[in-house]
Amino acid sequence: MKKLRGHHIFCAALFQGCGYDETFTACMEKTLKELSAGEYFMLCRGSDDLCAACPHRMEGDGCALGTADVARRDEAAFSALGQVPEKALTFSQIGEKLREIEKQQWESVCKDCRWQRKGLCSWELFQKLSQERFV
Repeated sequence: MKKLRGHHIFCAALFQGCGYDETFTACMEKTLKELSAGEYFMLCRGSDDLCAACPHRMEGDGCALGTADVARRDEAAFSALGQVPEKALTFSQIGEKLREIEKQQWESVCKDCRWQRKGLCSWELFQKLSQERFV
């Protein structure tokens, strides 16, 4: 079973294949394909299956872009989704929750993220892609 940290659910909804290196992009694409096919995943705190391929991963659960910021985004995602770590879900189940997210909740997870600053992520795009991706 795949493990995904809280904020990566939001990243999965918005992923377009831009920004990371080939290794991470391939890992995300493979993960999305498997989850779209119905594989269960478990929400977790700390490093997950996507972090394993991230070029910013540090020893343990560290992130070169800010370990505390990543953990804060995870907790905001759990709160926004009304979910707790260690719960097995499907993409369609989490999609139902994502479609209920309000802008303020999205901002609690995604505001000031580097992907938003680069123009690859927005509330409007989140609404559109979360409708399409999580079916």
